[in-house]
Amino acid sequence: MFKVLGIGVASAVAGHLYFNNESKEPAPVREGKVLCDFHAHPTHKESVDTIVERLSSPGLVGLTVKDIDASGTAVLRYEQALDLLPKGSFYETDKGRVAKMGQGYFARTQEIQVGKHHLLVLGWEGKDYFPNMENIDEAVRKIHEKKGIAVLNHPFALVVGQNVRMPKSDEERGEIRHAYGCVDEVETKNAYCIKLVPGIIDMQPANHNAEQLRRDEFPHFNGMEASDCHRRWSQIKIVGNYIPQAVVESGMDGIKSAIKARNFERLGDSGPYISRGSFTLGMGRDIITSLFGI
Repeated sequence: MFKVLGIGVASAVAGHLYFNNESKEPAPVREGKVLCDFHAHPTHKESVDTIVERLSSPGLVGLTVKDIDASGTAVLRYEQALDLLPKGSFYETDKGRVAKMGQGYFARTQEIQVGKHHLLVLGWEGKDYFPNMENIDEAVRKIHEKKGIAVLNHPFALVVGQNVRMPKSDEERGEIRHAYGCVDEVETKNAYCIKLVPGIIDMQPANHNAEQLRRDEFPHFNGMEASDCHRRWSQIKIVGNYIPQAVVESGMDGIKSAIKARNFERLGDSGPYISRGSFTLGMGRDIITSLFGI
C-alpha cells in the first residue's frame, strides 16, 4: 500500500513539475520605462476584478483582436474594455488607441493572418479592423495607408489551418525572408513557442531562427517580444519591449515612432515562456472553441 501511495505521490509531483515548468512572473519593472506586451489575446470571459488587477499592473498590454469574422471569440477588445471597466478607473491618453489604468496601460492592437503568416497591426487610423488577407505586400500597403505599422509575428511558426509548424522547404524559408523585407519590425521572441512535448512538439527553435535571420540579414531590426497570451490573464506582461515612459504617455504615434526608430529594448532572448499547463488551458481552449464552438 505504501509503495503504491509513494508511486502516486511521485507521479503527481512529476506531473506538476512537467506542466508548471515556467513561473510566468511579470517582467521586471525598469525605472522610466514601460514593459510593452503588444501582442496578447486575454479573454473578456473573466471577472472584472481580475481584469482591473491585471490591466492596472505595471506595463502595457495590447488587447489584440484576431479572427474578426469568427463567432464566439473570447478576446477582449479595446472598445469592450472601455465599456466594461469601472468608470473613473482609467483614462484615455490617446483616444480610441491607448488608455492608462493605475500603473498600467492598455492599447488597441490587432493580429491578422496573411497566408501562412501573422501580422501585428499597431496605431492605424479609423475604427474598422482589418480583414485577413493572402498577400503580404498588399496587407502591409493597406496597413501603411491607414498610418499603421506592421510587425511580423513568430516568423518561423507558420500557421496552416489549425496547425502551427516550422517551415518545411526552401520556398517557405524564402517567403519568410520576403516577409522580413515588407514589415516595420519582426517578433523574435514569442512566449507561446514552447517545448510542449520534448523531442516531439518543440517550437522554441522558431524563436532562435527568427533571431538568427534578424542578426544575419536584417540587423536594422531590433526584434520584438510578446507573450502572445491566449485567454489567460496570468500570461500577460511576462515578456515584452521596454519603451521610455514619456513616449508611451505621448500616445500611439510616439509608440509607433519609437518602434520604427528602434528606440526600445527587449527583456532578453532567454525565457520566460508560457508553461505547458497554462498553454493547454489557453491555446487548447481556443482550438476546441474554433472546432466545436464551445
